[in-house]
Amino acid sequence: MARTRSEKYPMPPEGSWIRYQLDLRNIKYEAVGRQANRSVSMVSLVVKQVKHSKAVESVLANVLGYASYDELLAAARTQNKGGAA
Repeated sequence: MARTRSEKYPMPPEGSWIRYQLDLRNIKYEAVGRQANRSVSMVSLVVKQVKHSKAVESVLANVLGYASYDELLAAARTQNKGGAA
């Protein structure tokens, strides 16, 4: 199934990097949602930075190996500027 970008909620650079990291590890939104006890759509909206969910943010940070969601976003911003994280 192909992923599409929403015109209403385009993927920010940090979200694209997070999505890429999840894909590298073969981690699906469904798995993140299950661990956070949230819907797949909520996971998508958090990754797109449209909504916030502490539960989803915590699981994303955890599965990607970061201590916090803020640390994960900082790494995404560093990568998008061409630096190393």
